[in-house]
Amino acid sequence: MSESHVFVRPATGLDASAMGDIHARTMKAELVAATGARLAADVEALIDARVFANAWLGTISNPPSSDHHVLVAVHDGVIAGFVAFCPTVVSDDVVVTPARANVAEQRSSEAAKRVVVEVTALEVPAARQRAGHGSRLLAAATDTARQQGATEIQTWVLAGDDAHIKFFQAAGFAPAGLRRAVDVGGVLVNEHCWHALLAE
Repeated sequence: MSESHVFVRPATGLDASAMGDIHARTMKAELVAATGARLAADVEALIDARVFANAWLGTISNPPSSDHHVLVAVHDGVIAGFVAFCPTVVSDDVVVTPARANVAEQRSSEAAKRVVVEVTALEVPAARQRAGHGSRLLAAATDTARQQGATEIQTWVLAGDDAHIKFFQAAGFAPAGLRRAVDVGGVLVNEHCWHALLAE
């Protein structure tokens, strides 16, 4: 039996279609987990793989800066997942839970010392999970972020999306004490910020 050929590389325009399909499928699953109910037909119709594919094609072909990256995991020639990440500005325009209210003040005071990279998407379809693709993608993103001088990496996860929560917990991420509300077809769902410090 031959060994599987698995690796991570920068995305190209040829990957956009597969990425759009993966993103549409995983987003639907994540929203169902977050809302605890089937998606309304009009909301589900908005989550179109072709629209996502076009958006990713634009991002890959014309990134906003050289510090914006999209990587794909490849398994025997098939796209098994992807990650996108870029520098971000830590904002105080989020709702801070009372128990962690001092976090916002601390983040502000340390802003000059912090260089934060945000993972804007990390998606692996259910059929490809538990094969290490997510871990490889996150490791590659973290290595690149560290090379860019980042001191911290963060991401936003939908409340109730247990798969992503468990994944980031296992990867050493912790809640940053920040949350924001997202309107999904008229239904508000919460996202929580998870972060990890990057060792020098």
